[in-house]
Amino acid sequence: MSSDLVLIVLVGAATVVGVAGTLLPMLPGLWLIWAAGLVYGVVGGFGTVGWVAMGVMTVLAIVGSAAAFVVPGRRTSAIGVSWWGQAVAAIASVVGFFLVPIVGAALGFILGIVVASLLRTRSIRAALQDSWSTLKSMLLASGIQFGIGIVMVVVWVAWVLGG
Repeated sequence: MSSDLVLIVLVGAATVVGVAGTLLPMLPGLWLIWAAGLVYGVVGGFGTVGWVAMGVMTVLAIVGSAAAFVVPGRRTSAIGVSWWGQAVAAIASVVGFFLVPIVGAALGFILGIVVASLLRTRSIRAALQDSWSTLKSMLLASGIQFGIGIVMVVVWVAWVLGG
């Protein structure tokens, strides 16, 4: 097996893990795909196609990463959760990440929204509706990241085939 083929297989495996990471919080996502592309370029050589591909992958990684914050953030603002409520949710997300493996960050964020909404509305029903709405926006953000991850892998494959 040639060293080029080994490089392609290893980078390809990393991109698969990266795509899975867009859906599973315990795995790195878009930035792993980006880093795998960077390693491919550094080890195998960029060339013109590689530089263009890395530029496209960089823009996609930035947009996809921003979606993880912007989509839920806009939704929580739209339902009336204040900036401090979002801060509580963000802190709860960090705590949840360390306390509950795999899903702790998402659970912490949702619990933070419930607490912030409960304090704001004094209604458990409204707090649960707010958290459900926020959860849907988080799932949408994950879907966006998943789609962008697939596009990043396609860009990398085009680079491999075109370079």
